[in-house]
Amino acid sequence: MRRTNVKIYILTDLEGVGGVVNRSQVFAGNAAYEKAREWLTLEVNAAVQGAIDGGATDILVLDGHGANNAVNLIYEKLHEGARYIQGVPWMEYLQSFDSSFDGLFQIGAHAMSGTQEAVLEHTMSSESWVEMLINGRPFGEIGLCAAIAGHFGVPFVMVSGDDKACKEAEQLSPGLECAVVKRGISRHCAELLPMPVVHNLIREKARAAMAKLKTIQPLRLDSPVEIQIEFLRTDSADCVREREGVTRIGPRTIVYTGKNVVEAFSRVRGG
Repeated sequence: MRRTNVKIYILTDLEGVGGVVNRSQVFAGNAAYEKAREWLTLEVNAAVQGAIDGGATDILVLDGHGANNAVNLIYEKLHEGARYIQGVPWMEYLQSFDSSFDGLFQIGAHAMSGTQEAVLEHTMSSESWVEMLINGRPFGEIGLCAAIAGHFGVPFVMVSGDDKACKEAEQLSPGLECAVVKRGISRHCAELLPMPVVHNLIREKARAAMAKLKTIQPLRLDSPVEIQIEFLRTDSADCVREREGVTRIGPRTIVYTGKNVVEAFSRVRGG
């Protein structure tokens, strides 16, 4: 019997949204953040519509930015064609993700820490993390989420963000659809596109990505998986050194080991 249900998982972040260029826009409690979350909601709606245009029948969106306890999307303005997860704590990274999904989208993505000319580049926390390596290779949040999807056999097929984030994604998942919504000039400066252009671009790239669900290969990592994190301060390493599967290899550096990326990162999260 031919399968008719086509499931898409959309992970959201805020730093890669068109118009977002500085820290005040990504932390709750000010007017700049309130405006940025409106922009995020509209970009997510464009991605949802594009996925539907391309044949998606079931769409789950995870509000993935940490500000405001992961309640960034504006509920009353969300597209009616998807389901949404908001709030914390998540019981797992990429909450409710499994092998039943056909593709992963990442909307509002940002480049990994240390990426030159990338808007608001960081990995997990600009306050406490310096770098993350997975099996010896630098990874950011884009790659981590692509690898988790790959663990379940699901391809990473669409991304939106600045040009540096999109380049990072293309290196991990060749052939995916990239919506470059701004060009990074420095950490807090970008060349922007008008909002209608951004929304049309995201919708079109999301629609086009639906045709690549069977051709783009999932990102699969060799097992076992080692996640090495260099923290900014020694006390961050102090706090996790006694966890199962954890080895401290330097004053600020910890290695987490698991049989796969899901298990290894659950140890990073303290699970």
